[in-house]
Amino acid sequence: MVFDGLSVESIVLVAVLIAIVAFFYSNLGLGGGQLYVPIMVLLFTSLLMKDIVPLSLTFAFVTMMSSTYTHSKKHLVDFKLGLLLAAAGLIGVVGGVVFTSEVDDRVVKAGFVTLLVIVATKMILDIYKAKKYYAVSPTEFTFKRKLAGMCVSILTGFLVGSFGIGGGVVSVPLIIYVFSIEPRRAIGTSALMGAILTPAAFVAYALNAGEGVVIHYQLVLVLAPIVFVMALIGSTWGLQKLRTPVVTTIFTCGVYLAAALMIYSILFQ
Repeated sequence: MVFDGLSVESIVLVAVLIAIVAFFYSNLGLGGGQLYVPIMVLLFTSLLMKDIVPLSLTFAFVTMMSSTYTHSKKHLVDFKLGLLLAAAGLIGVVGGVVFTSEVDDRVVKAGFVTLLVIVATKMILDIYKAKKYYAVSPTEFTFKRKLAGMCVSILTGFLVGSFGIGGGVVSVPLIIYVFSIEPRRAIGTSALMGAILTPAAFVAYALNAGEGVVIHYQLVLVLAPIVFVMALIGSTWGLQKLRTPVVTTIFTCGVYLAAALMIYSILFQ
């Protein structure tokens, strides 16, 4: 039996794996694309990156929407800052969509791997050095900080559009380091950014459909609800049970695993 040219067995396995990813990554201010993409690359072998990225964007959107909701209930979302940074990120989204739509598939995968390794290494070094970049969670910021944040947010938008991630790999560290916001509030604010940027990127791909981009809407309808439910459960549980060092460690291990999976894909598929 097939579904959009894919076996039911592969779809079920993908559903189980992305459900697990959504459960944990909803706690990190991340859309989960760091793992959604490698999982689909390995199991949906007939699809190209430009087919997989729009799927990942829908999963990242529902993950970050549920994360935004649960964090906002605990007053852990800075809506004013998040909206400002997301507005800047929309500029980068367009460039990211063009990149993935036009560039060779292996080049896109290699760029994704590079991103993952850099981010994971930075985070693991910070854990090892026990760095702390914040003391309080301010509500007002200087123009210089806002400008720096908006510039980096353009890069965040590019990564969202090109790789189908929620952008948290850049926006969480950005919000912590540039704005001196404590991690849990940074995660909630990053989730808000991702909830805005991911649908914008998806729309850009939808408008580009027919130019070599295929959006598998049937897969979206089947898999996205699973992601939403697991992300909602996971983010609610995590706010009560998980401490920040544990969350950071899960994040780092997950990113390294994703890099390894993508390297395997480049070399053997």
